[in-house]
Amino acid sequence: MLYLYINKLKYMFSSLLDFQDFFKTERKAINYFIKMRWNGNVQCPYKECDNNKHKCYTLKSGKDFKCASCGKTFSYKTGTIFENSKISMKKWFLAIYLHTSHKKGISSPQLAKYLKVRQATAWFILHRLRLVGKNFFGKVQFTGTVEVDECYVGGSESNKHTSKKFKSEKSVIVGLVNRETKQAKAFKIDNADKECLLPKIGCNVKEKSTIVTDTYHAYNNLRRNYTHKTVKHSANEYVRNELDIDGRVAFKVHTNTVEGFWSIVKRTINGTHHWISKKHTQAYLAEMEVRYNTKEEADCVRFESFVSKVNGLRLKYKDLIAI
Repeated sequence: MLYLYINKLKYMFSSLLDFQDFFKTERKAINYFIKMRWNGNVQCPYKECDNNKHKCYTLKSGKDFKCASCGKTFSYKTGTIFENSKISMKKWFLAIYLHTSHKKGISSPQLAKYLKVRQATAWFILHRLRLVGKNFFGKVQFTGTVEVDECYVGGSESNKHTSKKFKSEKSVIVGLVNRETKQAKAFKIDNADKECLLPKIGCNVKEKSTIVTDTYHAYNNLRRNYTHKTVKHSANEYVRNELDIDGRVAFKVHTNTVEGFWSIVKRTINGTHHWISKKHTQAYLAEMEVRYNTKEEADCVRFESFVSKVNGLRLKYKDLIAI
């Protein structure tokens, strides 16, 4: 049944034209979201309300509701990333589709052209969508074989304004990729010392798993809780085969998978965004995680999964720009 449902979605959203045909009107987009959010059982979004024992009534507009428990009225947007937004749902859905389907992301100036909004508005939209990305994979602990590496990002010097070139604005990031599941995580850290690296690894990789790194000294203490294997890049060693007693390859020691993830991260930053600030680095990383971890999914399936996770999230502009 699930197979048939997914294939139906593939038919409906096989291209951008199909996507726009499906959401022809604003009313259809609103009805789709209401069904996705509540599936016929509308619940009051206010946390202080005991909404499990009372009914919510649909008002005449069809997109506003009233709770019989607390007496408050609310809309289909209340309690989601869309709350207090004057942008139509058709534009929100188009933004989500473009944000999740572009292989290297979409910049705010380009999105502003597609949606016919100001660049600042498109920038705010994208940051609300990145907030959703933070809730996709954050609580999953990796097991099995995990490759770990650190890198520095912030934009190519050639893309920067003269006044900002060759200044220390790069962010330090630690990345983890699970070989078996092909899932990735990336975290901004204060520096590349073991005091910052090891706690992030410990929270996201179960003990007794196998971790593969380069020979950077900050990883040395990993052997206490993990099976730690290293590859020596300084000696031009990039893959080392460990053989079993019969002479067959039992394990390949390399960090090529996480290096591949870094190449995507850097191409996205340098090619699409050109520069990202330290303040918002983690938000951009969350966006790239979702794109990497769902790369095998059809665009329509990724879109629907994204829409299903917008509840309970709110990002105010004053909080986004606060120092």
